Amino acid sequence: MTALAFPTERAGPLLRARIVNTLRRARPRLLLALPVLLGLAALGFGVAAWRVARDNAAIGALQAGRDVPVGTDASAPLLLARVQHLARRGLPDGIEPLVEALARAGDTDRVARARYALANTRLRQAFSHLERGDLDPAGPLITLARQDYRRALQNAPDLWDAKFNLDVASRLLRDFPEFDRKTGDELKAEPKQIWTEVPGLPRGAP
Repeated sequence: MTALAFPTERAGPLLRARIVNTLRRARPRLLLALPVLLGLAALGFGVAAWRVARDNAAIGALQAGRDVPVGTDASAPLLLARVQHLARRGLPDGIEPLVEALARAGDTDRVARARYALANTRLRQAFSHLERGDLDPAGPLITLARQDYRRALQNAPDLWDAKFNLDVASRLLRDFPEFDRKTGDELKAEPKQIWTEVPGLPRGAP
């Protein structure tokens, strides 16, 4: 029985010796591959840094009011910057695909901010129609704005500005039953009176 223990006792040193010999034989190849691996890693970091710098430059241009095209495959910060740029210019039609791209990326915070910006744009457009007494297009815009505020709050329940503006949109639909009409009757209230009765309207940046 004791004779059977000798191979087991020698297995550990033999295995270690085999590993050492394997590493010695592989050392030249490892030394040759190491610069290549380091070069690839440096290249990857360089490309990532270049993309960040490129995105930051585009974000800065958009915030300065310059029109920079942005694809739906862009980074989340750049997508949001483009959404806010379009919102400031009153161009809601180009925003929805960008919001959907943010949603696919799972960035709930930026989705909420993008939805909020889109809703503000639609609400501003609605008030522009109201100031001209053009009732027909105002109602659908307010309805869409209210939907976007709700979607924003689904992703960011603590977004107080969205809560406030949702209340503004809801009160408008409640206080002006004319929105349900198709005749285009003029508003009975003066446009200036509307602005003063609804504080905190989204007239500035989204």
